[in-house]
Amino acid sequence: MQLLEKNEKYEQYYLAALPVVTTYIFELKKQWKKFVIFTIMAISFVILLSHLPYALIPDNPLPDTQADYFQSGLNFIILLTIFGACFFFSGIICSEYSEKTGFITFPIINKYKLVVGKYLGALTLMIGVIAAFYIALGVLGIYWYGGPINYRYYYSFGIALLYLIAVSSFVTFFSSFMKSVNMTIVTTIMLLLIANMIIDSLVILLYPEFEPIYSLNHNSQLISYILVEDFPTKLEDRYEDLEFRNFHRRIWLTPTIEGAITIFLLYTVICLIVAAIIFKRRQL
Repeated sequence: MQLLEKNEKYEQYYLAALPVVTTYIFELKKQWKKFVIFTIMAISFVILLSHLPYALIPDNPLPDTQADYFQSGLNFIILLTIFGACFFFSGIICSEYSEKTGFITFPIINKYKLVVGKYLGALTLMIGVIAAFYIALGVLGIYWYGGPINYRYYYSFGIALLYLIAVSSFVTFFSSFMKSVNMTIVTTIMLLLIANMIIDSLVILLYPEFEPIYSLNHNSQLISYILVEDFPTKLEDRYEDLEFRNFHRRIWLTPTIEGAITIFLLYTVICLIVAAIIFKRRQL
């Protein structure tokens, strides 16, 4: 009797998870072309920016250490993450309405399970793109400096994944109320690349002593700065003051590790919860 009850529970779990798994696999198949394109872009930029300048120009010196080499090579990872997230996650919710599938009245599939499966599928593909970037850069790091890879490189990869999840949640939030995929892509790219930078610059200009801990742009600097061997723990070591005549400007170099992780998690949780609420109201 107990065995029968356990089998029934397992069957219920299986039936509950089946729509998510089916949607997940479908999303992988649907977006594999984007994955190939972004993976090729990631590896190409690593080669163009971190290999050819040193291989083709003999007088161009390599950075002093492997960690410095990785730090200089990770500059493109932010743009790759933003553009990838905008293209992979922009249709998570709004495509259900632009393609009229959100108005189906009979319960073919629970809409939340549908969105979860699509989100996990897109997230898996983007993790693959980021991993390809890190693997390519790591191989070049071994080629130029020998092994093993600096252990802080793996910390950087972990922070990059947290940043990816936060950005993908931000894009999913906009996908919950935008009318089309293209509108979501354009809006989120403008916000993440331009509006965020303008707001940060104004805040730093008006309140130079205030650290923009709210900013994804500011916290993303931890991805490369965590490679610094003596990571700054004191506040005064995490910024530089510039004086030009009577003009004073403060440049924030990096957030704290704990602060950046907290902000990434807050963005993820808040954006996904609000997106789910908007999605529910939109269905009603």
